Amino acid sequence: MPSDLIIIGMYLALMITAGIFFSRNIKNTADYFLAARSAPWFWIMGAVWATNIGFLHGYLAHGGAAYEWGLIQANFEWFQGPFAYILTGLFFVAFYWRAGIFTVPQFLERRYGAGIRVIYCLAWLVIFVVTVAAELYLGGLFLKRLLGIPFWPTVLVLIGVVGTYTLLGGLGAAIMMEFVQFAIMMLGTIPLLFILLNMTGGFEGIKDVLLNQWQVSDQYFSVLPDIHHPYGPGPWVIMALCFVVSIGWCAGHQSMVQRNLGARSLYDAKLGYVVASIPKTLGAFLYIVPMLAAPIIFAQRGIFVEKADAAYGKLILNLLPVGMLGLFIAGLVSAGLSSIGSVLNSSSTMIVKDIYERFLVKGKSDHHYFIAGRIATFGIIVVSLLLVPVVLKVYLIMWLEQTLLAMLLGPFTAVLMLGIFWRRTNTPGSLIGFLVGGAFAIFMQRGLKVDIFVLIGWWSFVVTFVVTVIATLLTKPPKEEKVEGITWESDFRSRVGAIAELRAENNGTKITRMPDIKITMPPWYLNLKYWATGILVVQIALLFFFG
Repeated sequence: MPSDLIIIGMYLALMITAGIFFSRNIKNTADYFLAARSAPWFWIMGAVWATNIGFLHGYLAHGGAAYEWGLIQANFEWFQGPFAYILTGLFFVAFYWRAGIFTVPQFLERRYGAGIRVIYCLAWLVIFVVTVAAELYLGGLFLKRLLGIPFWPTVLVLIGVVGTYTLLGGLGAAIMMEFVQFAIMMLGTIPLLFILLNMTGGFEGIKDVLLNQWQVSDQYFSVLPDIHHPYGPGPWVIMALCFVVSIGWCAGHQSMVQRNLGARSLYDAKLGYVVASIPKTLGAFLYIVPMLAAPIIFAQRGIFVEKADAAYGKLILNLLPVGMLGLFIAGLVSAGLSSIGSVLNSSSTMIVKDIYERFLVKGKSDHHYFIAGRIATFGIIVVSLLLVPVVLKVYLIMWLEQTLLAMLLGPFTAVLMLGIFWRRTNTPGSLIGFLVGGAFAIFMQRGLKVDIFVLIGWWSFVVTFVVTVIATLLTKPPKEEKVEGITWESDFRSRVGAIAELRAENNGTKITRMPDIKITMPPWYLNLKYWATGILVVQIALLFFFG
C-alpha cells in the first residue's frame, strides 16, 4: 500500500509541476482560454476523450450504470458517441472554428442574438457545477474506500491539484495534461479487462453464468433493449441518443468544443474530433465490459456492494496486487482530474466571455479579462465544493446528470441544426422554440414523471424544432448580414465565390478558361473520409454483434 501511495503522489506532483511550467507562456486571454490556437490533432484527440471520460462519464458512474443495467451502457461508446464525434468533426466544428469564437454561446449570439446566448450559458454553468461536484464526490468516495483516506481531505487535495494547474496554465496546460492523462488511463486500466476475462472464462463465460445459471434477462447483454428497459426501447436509443442528445453533447458541450477551438488549424480540429471516436470505442472495454463480470466476482468472494457507483472501486480493490493498484488508481485519478480541469476552464471561459465581458464590464484590457478568468475558475471551485453534500444524496449519479443534459441538449440540438442548415431561422423563432422546448422537457420530468432521459431529449427536440419553425414562419426573416458566413448555404456560396474571384483575378474575366485550382491534400493515412468511414463500419459491426 505505501508503494501505491507513492505512485499516486508522484502523479499529483507531476500535475502541479505542469501547471507551473505552462503558466510561463500565458500572456493573454487567447493563451489562457484557447491555448494560443496551437494544439495539433493528436493532442485534440487525447484531450477530447480525456475531457469526456472521468469519474462521472467513465469508470465510476458510467461503470456503475453498466453494473446496474448491463451492456446498454456501451451505446455511449459503441454507437451514438462515435457517430456524434464524427458528425461534429466533419460539420459543426468548421463553423465554430472559422468564426473565431471562444464559446458555443458566442456562436449562438452571432446567429440568433444575446437572449439565447445568456440562457444557454447559464444552463451549462449549472450542469458544469453539478458535474464538478459529482466528480469530486466520486473521486473522494473512491479513494476513501480504496486507501482509507478521509473523504473531505481527499476531495480538497483533488480540487487543489486540478485547480492549481488549471488556474496557472489555462487551456494549454489542460490539453497537454489531458493528453498525458489519456495515455495513463489507457495503460493503467487495460490490465483489469484481461484479468477479469481470464477469471470468468471470457465474454461467453460471463454470459453463461448470468444467463443460464443466474437467469438474468438477456436484455442485460443487449445494446438495443426492448420496451421494458429503463433506457427505453432500442429505436428511442437510436433516435434520441444518436441523433439528438449525443450531437448536442459533442457540438454544444463547451469543454468538448473548446479543445477543438484551440487547434492550430481547422484540419487539426476536425481530424482530432473524428479520431477521438477510436478511444471512445475502446472505452467500453475499460469500464463497461469489466462491470458485466463484476457480479460474478462479488458473488464468489462474498463482497457486498451497497451502491452501484461504488462497484468499480470494490472490484479493483479486491483483484489488483500492490503496485498495479497504484498505477490503476493513478489512471482513474487522471480520468477524474482531466474531466474536472476541462470543466473548470470552460466554465471560466463562458463566465468571462459570455457574461462578464459581454454584459457587465466592457472595454477593459485583455489582461483584465485574463485575471477575471482565473477568478472565475476559483469561484466555480468554491461553488462546486458547496454542492458536494447535495450530490451525496443521489443514488445513481449517472441518471441525474443525463437527465439534466437531456433537458438542455434536446432544445439546443434543434436550434443549432435549424440555425446552420435553414437560413430562414430567425431570432424570435429560435428563442421561443428554445424556451418552449426547455419548459416541455421540465414538464415531462417533473409533471409527467418521465424518468427515461432519452424520451425527454427526443420529445423536447421535436417540440423545439416544430415551435421554432412555426414561430420563424410567422415572423420576419433575418437580415442577410446576420446569417452570412455561419450557415450551410452561405458557407457553400462563399467558397464558390472565392474560387470564382480567384479565377477572375488570375485570368481576366473569362472564368471558364481557368484551370482547376490545385488543392493540397493530406496524406492518405490522415484523410478524414477514410477515418470516418472505417470507424463507422466498426460501429455498425459492433451494433449488429451485440444488438
